[in-house]
Amino acid sequence: MKIVIAPVSFKGSLSSITATHVMKKACLEIFPFARVIPFPLSDGGEGTLDVLKDFSGGDFVFERVSDPLFRKIKCRWLKKGRTAYIEMAQSSGLMLLGEREKNPLRTTTFGVGELIKKAVSSGCREIFIGVGGSATNDGGIGALTALGVKFTGKDGKRIYPGCGKDLKDIKDVDTSGLMPVLNKCRVTVLSDVKNLLYGKKGAAYVYAPQKGADAESVRYLDRGLRNYSGVIRKTTGKDISKTPGAGAAGGIAGGFVAFLSAKIVSGIDTILKIGGFEEKIRSADLVITGEGKVDAQTMYGKPPAVLAKLCERYRVPLLILAGNVDDEVYRNRIFKDTVITSIVPGVVSLEDAVKNAKRYLYNTTLQMLKFYKMSHSMPGLERGKE
Repeated sequence: MKIVIAPVSFKGSLSSITATHVMKKACLEIFPFARVIPFPLSDGGEGTLDVLKDFSGGDFVFERVSDPLFRKIKCRWLKKGRTAYIEMAQSSGLMLLGEREKNPLRTTTFGVGELIKKAVSSGCREIFIGVGGSATNDGGIGALTALGVKFTGKDGKRIYPGCGKDLKDIKDVDTSGLMPVLNKCRVTVLSDVKNLLYGKKGAAYVYAPQKGADAESVRYLDRGLRNYSGVIRKTTGKDISKTPGAGAAGGIAGGFVAFLSAKIVSGIDTILKIGGFEEKIRSADLVITGEGKVDAQTMYGKPPAVLAKLCERYRVPLLILAGNVDDEVYRNRIFKDTVITSIVPGVVSLEDAVKNAKRYLYNTTLQMLKFYKMSHSMPGLERGKE
């Protein structure tokens, strides 16, 4: 029997790699002779570097750069040959801030730009940037400032280092100081977000509240992104207002498209391709995935939805285990042939769910595989052929 285990992280409790180990242990408890293929996933957010290193190798490079509040921190990026993999969450992630520090009006992506600068200076010419888990809504002006772009306000004063509140004040852009070598680089943004830069479904309205913005701040940030888009159109001739995914990570994707000629691609699709996922599931008997929450957003390109479509294509049963499952998910056609269940035993506090996530995941995987074994007539279950 062949089982492919491919979870993403259970945010706040388990990394995708840890979740994979837990689920594999449960699989071998029920099917001790099974061939279990670990395939930890990421969609570009926290944990992306570990997953990429697991699949493709490379070396971690450690740097001191700016965090979302412009404090110096130590973080890492992954180098393989002339390719750099950068995880935005390392330098500008929400996980780096305390609850009272979350405020996308004041957070910056400057550290992301510093990481790109260091990667390019080390000889890398292909840059992949995973942009999930950000604490920012600055349209990437912080990162671009670190790379040499100069943003100025109506009084001609330079905006530095650049954060969310500054977007509304931008009147002009000078790209003459942008690192010349970036013209020889290929920049790819890994994101599964399709949101536009601004508007009711834009970066501010959809994601800024999760980063600490109140209603007034959301409106202010949205006006700033709208102004930013106009300035970009005026100074570069590029209109990113209708670019799908430009609103990813507070608009950094849109900023990189405009000034670095970046390409936005699906993070999960890229990870699956690098790891050869489709080849691994062609002959699989079962695929198991999981994440912290499966809800309406999951259905729009998030890993469980992508895996559901692939498993349907290859006619492989899929089991999804989640910390929380919204009722509407069960009625969605994407998951019509998928078994979905919560790992949480009844009503528990968030603190308990996070603290005991490993145990809950192990026990639920164990129980679901017992049911699977009883309810399916699977080939090769006799001893020695599992």
